[in-house]
Amino acid sequence: MLPRMTTGDWIFWSILSWIFVNLLWIKFVERFVPLWVGTIVATIFALLLLKYGPRPREEEEEEGEE
Repeated sequence: MLPRMTTGDWIFWSILSWIFVNLLWIKFVERFVPLWVGTIVATIFALLLLKYGPRPREEEEEEGEE
């Protein structure tokens, strides 16, 4: 299970994953499929990571207790 991180952490990891997917695409796949397809794949992966990445749990505040 991935650790609970803030939104800023997920933005950072999405950018890193986008760069990583593009570099892997250039190294291994570009001979067969153009880079613009890899860019689309990397963008979709980064957006999915942003949308479905675990979020920090919000603790419910109980009012009236001190």
